[in-house]
Amino acid sequence: MKRLLTAFATVCLLGWTGSAQAGQQMVSIGFMHGTADLAANDGAGFNAAYDHSELGGRLEYWNMLREHYAVNFQANVGFFSETDKPGTGASPGDPEGKYTQSSWSVRLGGDRVYSPLENTKVFFGPGIEFWSGKAKFEDIGGFSGTYETESVKRFSLHGHVGSIMMLGESWGLTGQLGHRIGVATYEEQGAKSTWWPSSIDGAMGLIFSFGVK
Repeated sequence: MKRLLTAFATVCLLGWTGSAQAGQQMVSIGFMHGTADLAANDGAGFNAAYDHSELGGRLEYWNMLREHYAVNFQANVGFFSETDKPGTGASPGDPEGKYTQSSWSVRLGGDRVYSPLENTKVFFGPGIEFWSGKAKFEDIGGFSGTYETESVKRFSLHGHVGSIMMLGESWGLTGQLGHRIGVATYEEQGAKSTWWPSSIDGAMGLIFSFGVK
């Protein structure tokens, strides 16, 4: 919750700062999907990296500093949950297994924006992203009892392309796809792991426009 409030405050600050600019500003809120890069310790002195899908929410801000150029900021929270109940072949008293993961990330970049049709915008551009996430195992995945991993840290170069369709004077829909290449690190019980993940993500949501158009 603190991270969401921080992200919201950041967007508000960007909006207030950008109000001095002559350009249009836009804020979107919606759903995102991506890939979580995680790791766990095997208890024998080594870590093992793995990846998993994640869903979540995204808050995004654009400020049109020039007619066709915008600064872009994103804040994301991600999650996943799996519950496995024992079946008829399980031993009596076998517990229910549960796996959860959570993450947060921020991205700052610049976009090229143009309008091929009335009330429509297309944007694309590069950015830099920081992501952090961890997982929790409860009698699942070979872990007996509860085991919570440390947090993975991932720095990435991230590019995205998307479009905006205005349905009203100041609101509409937006969707985008992105691709990242980065480096992830993980430390637990003295063991250190580094790997170079790449993945694709996407998002869609409502967008609101204000300022000069």
